[in-house]
Amino acid sequence: MRNLIVIPAYNEQGALTRTLSELEGLPDGYEILLVNDGSTDTTGELARKWSETCRRPVYVVDLPINSGIGVTVQTGYIFAAQHGGYRYVIQFDADGQHDAAAIPLLIRECETRDLDLCIGSRFLEPDAGGFRSTAARRLGIRFFTWLISSLSGVRVSDPTSGLRCAGPRAWQRFARCYPEDYPEPESLFWCARNHLRIGEVPVRMWPRQTGVSSIGSRGALYYMIKVSVAILLDRSRIKEHGV
Repeated sequence: MRNLIVIPAYNEQGALTRTLSELEGLPDGYEILLVNDGSTDTTGELARKWSETCRRPVYVVDLPINSGIGVTVQTGYIFAAQHGGYRYVIQFDADGQHDAAAIPLLIRECETRDLDLCIGSRFLEPDAGGFRSTAARRLGIRFFTWLISSLSGVRVSDPTSGLRCAGPRAWQRFARCYPEDYPEPESLFWCARNHLRIGEVPVRMWPRQTGVSSIGSRGALYYMIKVSVAILLDRSRIKEHGV
């Protein structure tokens, strides 16, 4: 079984080598795609250099301009659709926040429970430790948990998590259509609305090693309003055929 790990990366030269080295320790069956989102540093060069010595297939796609997280992640889904043969597509951050050891757990949960989407959650085990974001972010996460649960009946404790594993029914649709801004809660709600099978596994996350979040303090209010409106609009649409 071939699985594709998609790493969206923008100016992550400070953390990338460590992130890629941790992924190299995974068992066979995983291939890596780094999508360089118009970085102005050496992110793309570092990834290509690392791919020359890695024991597993590593691909690098360079976007010509900075296009945002939604376009960058969708590029990974399109790559999977065009190249074929992949079972699961895993989204994994380049900034050192995610634990590579969680990836097999996500796959196993999808296989055991026949899930279409499995989220790595910081909040399933309160005593697990690790970084759980700022207080303001946690408030926003709780709001989206409530909103998605109220509208769909599906409760996910970490709807903004960027550590997730998508099965074919989810990622093949994402390759065709995916939110451009802040896609995690919107794509999660689409799966819930269309009755795809969703689950979570507890994971530990760490503070980012370098760089800054794409959602600054000034953009937090816009983020919550934009995503909420998008979810409410999506709720009004009919269930998609073939899902």
